[in-house]
Amino acid sequence: MFASEGGLALGETQPARRTGVLLHNNHNALLRWTPDALATVVWLDTDSVIDTSVPPAQHPVALPRTALAAGLHGFAESLVHRPEVQTRVSDYVVERLLVEMAYGVLLEHRETDAAGSHAVRPMHRARMLMLLNRADPDYGLQELARDLHVSTRHLQRLFAKEGTSPAAELRNLRAELALSLLRDPQYDALTTSQIATHAGFTNAAAMRRGLHAIGAPTPHAARSL
Repeated sequence: MFASEGGLALGETQPARRTGVLLHNNHNALLRWTPDALATVVWLDTDSVIDTSVPPAQHPVALPRTALAAGLHGFAESLVHRPEVQTRVSDYVVERLLVEMAYGVLLEHRETDAAGSHAVRPMHRARMLMLLNRADPDYGLQELARDLHVSTRHLQRLFAKEGTSPAAELRNLRAELALSLLRDPQYDALTTSQIATHAGFTNAAAMRRGLHAIGAPTPHAARSL
């Protein structure tokens, strides 16, 4: 939750602009808003998030003003100040952008929190980056190695030690995202090809192969459940 206009504060501090707060569903929190404030709330279903990517905060957390958080705030502000004609597809696109950006903020917070006590394991960081970028069909082995500052060969060896590969892990993450979209009635307006694109697959056939790899039903069957 954050102020897309006006100010927000967690607790007794003075409300500040561009402040974000991370709340779990069992948290009670005192939030203070300026009179002109508008709130944007991004709700993430934890069943669709890798457990280790969700910050294990015992209390509400004020998110730091990082580049990712600033980007999320800026996007929300643009929606407030430039409303457009809404359709089911435009609502879907806006929702997916907000959710993916919120994933990024969560992952960044999780990594920063972990770095305060111990170094983040390379495999953990790799999986966080893949989760964040899974909806980008151009994101693959080369891009992951670049973001981790390692060679592609070294990256493949890391995954091989755990009996998998970067391509397989990324395909599975995309398949899980595709399955969640196919099963959600609010996205029925999107074609199978559009679902595949938004889940990071190059085409519907690649999505079907990805679903098969994780033991999921076909796109048609998933939508019929």
